[in-house]
Amino acid sequence: MLIQLTINDNELPSFMNIIEHLKSGMVESISILDLDETSFVVSSADALRERVASAEQRGRYTDHDTFWEKI
Repeated sequence: MLIQLTINDNELPSFMNIIEHLKSGMVESISILDLDETSFVVSSADALRERVASAEQRGRYTDHDTFWEKI
């Protein structure tokens, strides 16, 4: 099961302390994202496929050569 929480930056150390003291095996993984730098977050591969299909329909994608030139 996926649960998304937004934690106050000032409270993150206290929250992580709580997580670290949970029963072993209770939390499978933790991802910490900086919301200011996150452009989007998806909850599943299906959600990602929907976003890609929607972007392709709008035609707002970068072609292969341009993509690699900008990296």
